[in-house]
Amino acid sequence: MLFDENPFDFERWIVTHIGGHPNDKQVGDKGIDGRIRFWHTVNEIEEMIVSVKGGQQLNPSMMRDLMGTVAALDKPMGLFLCLAKPTPGMIEVAESAGLYTHPVSGQTYPKLQILTVQEIFEGKRPNMPTIENPFKRAVSIAPRPAELFD
Repeated sequence: MLFDENPFDFERWIVTHIGGHPNDKQVGDKGIDGRIRFWHTVNEIEEMIVSVKGGQQLNPSMMRDLMGTVAALDKPMGLFLCLAKPTPGMIEVAESAGLYTHPVSGQTYPKLQILTVQEIFEGKRPNMPTIENPFKRAVSIAPRPAELFD
């Protein structure tokens, strides 16, 4: 329903819902609808590129486009979020993309992944290293209790 009302609000909602940062630019975004930041090393953050497709007819070229964007930006992984069930060709492209090996843990993750909105509602999340908290801690401006009576 949200997609039908406002596709851009849908994009922002779904990317945020899985712990990502929605792209500020929504027209001419080169297929990048968001990014999920994760710990690459102890002191270094890396990104998974997120592409969202709502009501469009899905096809394997969409996965190839995401694979090209991930490669062009030299990012380790990409995630395709969609309302409809992916086609067998899309799954084949994702499976052929290979694996990303985390430099610290040595654990491997699929370079390209597909999640449907239904799967997200069922609790499924991207298979990836620990994400960076997308929400920054607010700075407290309230006085400490001892300062209230000085």
